[in-house]
Amino acid sequence: MNPFKGSRAFLFAVLIPIMLPQVLPEPLLWIWLTLVVLWALKRLGIIKIGFDPNLQSDDDPASSPGSSEREGSAHQGKIVALGSAPYQFDEANSLSYYITLRSGRGNDKTLWGVDLRRVARETSLAVDDTVALEFLGRQAVVVQKPIRDDQGRIVDHQKINTHRYSWSAKVLSA
Repeated sequence: MNPFKGSRAFLFAVLIPIMLPQVLPEPLLWIWLTLVVLWALKRLGIIKIGFDPNLQSDDDPASSPGSSEREGSAHQGKIVALGSAPYQFDEANSLSYYITLRSGRGNDKTLWGVDLRRVARETSLAVDDTVALEFLGRQAVVVQKPIRDDQGRIVDHQKINTHRYSWSAKVLSA
């Protein structure tokens, strides 16, 4: 299979870079060649390049709304696990609620948030349910963050400003 067949790709990928040394200064030539190589690798399917911040991959490991969620974004899949655990399963973190979904392609994605507990109770979510979880947005809150000593014991608390994420759920099949 020739990914360049039927396009002017051959002209841009092969012929133009041969002619460029005569017309472009060397720094611009290297930038041009880099872009041509990236374009060719993308066209061959060897790499994926995306600049859309709304695109989300099912391949992502555990995600948190603070880094990747957009208001109105939805996640669908079969629930493989849910419950309370230290955030991102790290014993140094405080307890949070999580739901792990398995997509149709078999990829797992773990969503974290205190509000997921409310959603799971109100919607009676259970393992093996196929659901759609929608991120509704965030609200500013003040919480007590534990301060730990060298041995990991809590010695004090500190008030910090953060956000609480809101979710809704719809059971697609039980």
